Amino acid sequence: MLSTTLRTARPSGRQVYRLAIGIQFQTQQNALLTTRALPPSNASGRSRIRPCLPSPSLPSTTLHITRRALLSTEPPLQPNKIDKEFEKKAGEKKLDARPDEVTSSSTVRHVMEESQAPPEPQPDVMVGLKGDVNTVKETLALSSVPREAFGVGLAGTLPYLATSVSTVYLSWALNTEGPSTSNFINSFLPTHDSATYWLQFLEPIQVGYGAVIISFLGAIHWGLEFAEKKASLDRTRLRYGIGVLAPAVAWPTIFMPIQWALVTQFLAFVSMYFVDSKATTKGWAPGWYGTYRFVLTAVVGAAILISLVGRAKVGEGRMSLSTGELMDRIRPMAADQNRNWAKEEEEERRRIQKEKEEEEKKRKEAEKKAKEEKDKSEKAEKKSG
Repeated sequence: MLSTTLRTARPSGRQVYRLAIGIQFQTQQNALLTTRALPPSNASGRSRIRPCLPSPSLPSTTLHITRRALLSTEPPLQPNKIDKEFEKKAGEKKLDARPDEVTSSSTVRHVMEESQAPPEPQPDVMVGLKGDVNTVKETLALSSVPREAFGVGLAGTLPYLATSVSTVYLSWALNTEGPSTSNFINSFLPTHDSATYWLQFLEPIQVGYGAVIISFLGAIHWGLEFAEKKASLDRTRLRYGIGVLAPAVAWPTIFMPIQWALVTQFLAFVSMYFVDSKATTKGWAPGWYGTYRFVLTAVVGAAILISLVGRAKVGEGRMSLSTGELMDRIRPMAADQNRNWAKEEEEERRRIQKEKEEEEKKRKEAEKKAKEEKDKSEKAEKKSG
């Protein structure tokens, strides 16, 4: 078929060249197909004949090469061919003299010469910082948290903040010697007895409220588990374990000294946050719950630290605001409530009256003695005169 096409079409030399390449390629492909069609033999010596199926891309590739060889109008590329005529003309051409443009340094590249390439854009060092600031803003904004949960959660932190600020105020009053020289400070500075009483009154409120909140955080996981429709052993164990362990850790703190109770509750709040964050990561809690718990834990943790700082020692020789020392200061005040103030007042009045009478008697005796001495001195002057 190919020979008939060559005799009738009478192709040019270029077409013959390209057609020969196509025929050579087709010959190599036929040899490859013949090799694939050889019947392999198995262990029994019998040969298994497989049908020879040509590659689906072979006809299209061969047809493409044949068409390109017949229809191309450009000569084949010869990159190694040298154009001697052009080189001869370039060699006969004379160079123009330009002495004004040639200097001793025009053909020398300086060592410290700047690159001619355009400068690379400098990276903005503020991009990372801005990204971190935006992340913090989005976290604190709690835009993904439902409004109801957001409001109730913030309202739950108010008792902690109130007790912490009150603790700092009362501890400052206890460590300030009164009355002060400033009337403005004296207007809101309580006495040491009053500050001690109210500080002792705030201790069970803050610790008890913390125990309630920690127990509530554990109970949330029970509610989430009850709402599940499909059972999961790992999830159920974690949720029920948290619901039991949280109150078991929280309520014994009401029997501890105030410092140890606050530290234990602080660690409990932080541990509950990590557990809630893990549950959120595994999809066992709403997607916004981890961020929500982070903000509330930060507020409660800051309140507990403020309380601990307020109860710490302020300066050398100051009182350490512990439960035992506060009780020691309250006991005398409680004992004073059983005293007979009327009787003590009458005794104090008699004592003062007696002191006044003794002073009056001593004054009269001193006046009488001074008068006698004066009379003696006058008589002595008259005798000498």
